[in-house]
Amino acid sequence: MKKIFALLLVGVWLMGVVSCSDDDEPAQCPVVDDEEEVLMTDQSNVTLVNTKDIVVGAEDGDDVVFQMNSTVMTAEGRVPEATLNCCGMGALSINYEENKMDTTTHVENVTLINRGTITVHTKYLVERYQEQLQTLEDKSRPYTYFRILVMYAGERSTVINEGTINVYFDHDPSTTSTVYAMGMVAGEGSYIINNGQINFYGQGSVATRFRGMATFGNNISAFNNGVMTAEMDMVEDARMITTGGTQSNVINDGIMRMRLPGKVLCMTRYGDSNLINNNLIDITSVGMPEGYESIVTDEDHIVCAMYEPLQATRTGMPSMVNRGTINITIDESAASEPLTQGYGMFCDLMGAKAEQLEVNIINDGSINLKQNASVHFNMAEAGFVARKIAAAGACSIKLGRWHTTLRDFAQTRDLFLGKGVNMDFSGGELLLDYAADYVDGTSYSVAPEALLYDAGEGDFRYEYSGYRGLKFSAADASVVMDWDRSNRQVSLQKSN
Repeated sequence: MKKIFALLLVGVWLMGVVSCSDDDEPAQCPVVDDEEEVLMTDQSNVTLVNTKDIVVGAEDGDDVVFQMNSTVMTAEGRVPEATLNCCGMGALSINYEENKMDTTTHVENVTLINRGTITVHTKYLVERYQEQLQTLEDKSRPYTYFRILVMYAGERSTVINEGTINVYFDHDPSTTSTVYAMGMVAGEGSYIINNGQINFYGQGSVATRFRGMATFGNNISAFNNGVMTAEMDMVEDARMITTGGTQSNVINDGIMRMRLPGKVLCMTRYGDSNLINNNLIDITSVGMPEGYESIVTDEDHIVCAMYEPLQATRTGMPSMVNRGTINITIDESAASEPLTQGYGMFCDLMGAKAEQLEVNIINDGSINLKQNASVHFNMAEAGFVARKIAAAGACSIKLGRWHTTLRDFAQTRDLFLGKGVNMDFSGGELLLDYAADYVDGTSYSVAPEALLYDAGEGDFRYEYSGYRGLKFSAADASVVMDWDRSNRQVSLQKSN
């Protein structure tokens, strides 16, 4: 069986490296023979490298499947759950007698490197274990959902993809059990680095979820230097990089493209961590296929590049920073979900007490919004929204530098959107550029009510301060800006 063979390989390999490895350095895992490489280990301080083609979930496969007890982040906080998991390449200890992850054995300081191609198919995995998975109708089954951990390591580890990870959600689209895939996962104090490609494909189902890179540990560095894509017909919750701990770095220096329905949060942080985009994020929201209805709740039809959930348990708040390009599009087909919202940056107030947290937002790049629809969707370069349960509170926002095009903000309502917001303009600066259709010399309002659209309809707080401290500048030094302070209007003029 595959799981037994993998352990035997680890044992053979360890005997071969004990005599020559430095105690202070991870042991290198060689190719055992011309056919097989070690994919799984239950030993700490080792390095595993894959250069082959791996298939997880093949029709005749014998995959490593086990129970894991873990914690997830919800609007109510951290919630424990029991899940059935499958691992493609990993560093973990499994109690095969009980078919559970052995939490008494800590496998740490492991380096996993993929230089080959890891391909995942969900079809046969879901078919094999369907009767053990909870559904929307039956919560009595033992496992909350089925999860594929493509590359998994524990604390103080390094997980690197230099090859390709392809995940195909090709299970029965009528499945209502949650089918969940995570491309790269590591524990506290780890590095997660994508230098290759991570792709998600398929029809999926109403409860399909995925994460390109994910962790709930603290002190994580998650870097995308490669390409991450997703093109799917059905998804409940999709994220490319997400962290749940504190004091971490979530940074995109590569390319991330997503085209799918559902809740789409490209880069997220749940702790006091850096959230930075330096390159390209391109997201298109589409509708569900005919005959299927999304299970995403009304308040969660969110499409955004950078996501900030505000919870009272948090403390420090590093800036959210965009230095690259963000494109957010809502397609005509998404008209079936009229509550869909699209943002470059999005702050989500989970509880009224979290209004004590002040988020500093900076955009030195560009955020482009587009909707091809017969109905209007709320879209903005940055949105700040309090959930109904937190309606008494407000997202506390501190504006930093913000690069945008000059336009009729009062009409477009797409610069900043608030539904439960308190924005501090003092110390902020709007760097204004020419829009594609801007007519030279045209003046537009830059009053606070024009810049910050009140979408709360009187049911949520709408507050701002420090407007006199807000600066306006032309982004291009060759452009002359006229600022009519008394009428709160700005115009741009190209110099001769």
